Amino acid sequence: MGTQYFGIQQQLNDGIRGLHLNITQGATASDVSLCYPDCNAYNGGSLRDTLTIVKNWLDTNQRDVVTIFLESALLKASPAAVLKAFADSGADKYVLMGKPAAAWPSLESMIGNHTTLVVFSDDAGLVAANPKGYFIPHPNTVLRLDGPFTYGAEWTCGPWNRRYESILVIPHYIVQTATYNGATYNNMPYPFNLGTTNGYQFEFHAITCRGGQSIWINFMEVDYYSEGDVKTPTLKLNALPYPNDNVANFYPHN
Repeated sequence: MGTQYFGIQQQLNDGIRGLHLNITQGATASDVSLCYPDCNAYNGGSLRDTLTIVKNWLDTNQRDVVTIFLESALLKASPAAVLKAFADSGADKYVLMGKPAAAWPSLESMIGNHTTLVVFSDDAGLVAANPKGYFIPHPNTVLRLDGPFTYGAEWTCGPWNRRYESILVIPHYIVQTATYNGATYNNMPYPFNLGTTNGYQFEFHAITCRGGQSIWINFMEVDYYSEGDVKTPTLKLNALPYPNDNVANFYPHN
């Protein structure tokens, strides 16, 4: 069971700009699969095919920046196979090469340099094996707040011990224990009460955590984004007008 109802292409078309991909070794030494929590429960196909979709989308949307979080700490994937997936898909042509030594580049400079794909990895082995330096290490760069949560639990905003992390990620989704294909798993998607979870609670969680942290929110992790309404509060957080609206509507009229 995946954590979204739509595929990568539709997600990008709908405005999703952060993709969390759980990777594991595929059937052969040169393949990498997308599985969660393992391939017995859900196999989302190959990393190469997903990266091809992202690359093709960036070809035609050259003023957009997409970020990928690769998670492989538990389900190890061969670094050589991961690198091959980026090269074979052509996605490597867009990757921002490594975390900048000082400040992050502006969006305009990334767009101008065609480095509109940012890739974080939680696997130190993968980061070390990459000679081009386009896997940015997740630790010490990304501050990921508390989560995930169980149904009925309070949305919290810790930890409060930020050091020098510059990217803020807020997990906003509920998990459960569930059985798939005869095996029982923890931290599985909870596809219920989404109108509430992805409704006013989304906005409340975001605003509360933004008020308690010293950096802006970069990403909200959400399951089943197409349910409820995460778009309206996201527009608010980015100071953007609602669809079919513009700032002129707020000018005083005589």
